[in-house]
Amino acid sequence: MAECTAAQVADALTRSFEGYVVPVDVSARGYEQRFRPENVDPFSSYVYVREKRPVAIILIARRGWTSRVAAMAVVPEERGKGLGKRIISGALREAARRADRTVLLEVFEHNTPAVNLYTGLGFRPLRRLVGYSRQHGGAAPDAVDVPSELDPLDVARVVATEGETGLPWMLTAETLAGAVYPARAYHLDHRAYALIGDVGANVISLTALVVPGAHRREGWATRLMRALYAQYPYKAWSIPQLVPEGLAPAFFAWNGWRLQDTNQVEMALDLSHKSGGDANG
Repeated sequence: MAECTAAQVADALTRSFEGYVVPVDVSARGYEQRFRPENVDPFSSYVYVREKRPVAIILIARRGWTSRVAAMAVVPEERGKGLGKRIISGALREAARRADRTVLLEVFEHNTPAVNLYTGLGFRPLRRLVGYSRQHGGAAPDAVDVPSELDPLDVARVVATEGETGLPWMLTAETLAGAVYPARAYHLDHRAYALIGDVGANVISLTALVVPGAHRREGWATRLMRALYAQYPYKAWSIPQLVPEGLAPAFFAWNGWRLQDTNQVEMALDLSHKSGGDANG
């Protein structure tokens, strides 16, 4: 994939994910904004082409001894023919040759064919990842805190020192550090921090929310979110299915967030016992 342009990769993603659980329609810019922070390795990722048309794609992100399947899909007319299994198996063999210790991925829980594919290759479920949504609350209230904007990189620094341990790949400080425009970050008196997506969209994504340990259980996260609701009235909000199921469900319920209908499962394959052989599990 290292020889492909961003536009070619974006086209392969869009074609391969057609009709998927969450359809993808991505531009070259959107591809770079989404996948660059994930540490996708272009030399371990591939676009598969037949007769000059993409038929499948796999994006592999890498950090240290851990790899992650950031995306893998096959165009509709080629599905059910074993191509996906061959692609994943090849990626696992490459990971084993690199002496990676672990391969991670996330898959939608109700995507039974994909779950069965990964389970058959040796992946085991780690935890369920949930998402949330919140409808807009109308006009801003009269009296509310005013959030201060800050460098998005500062939120990543706070997550690195004050965030929960063992977060999924997409919520780690390493990923958040790669956030680029139109991402924006806010804080309240440096007692609560939030990283959010494009404020020009009808639905604003909440990417990260963190309160330093010394100020937890003092209501700062709620105050910051209410300040952001007021900052952007008439906007709905969403959180992708990346939040560990047991992480602060009461907080989200208290603040008017509802669980999304679909969940993901984070899965892992242990390669520590392999030494360059077949990694099909």
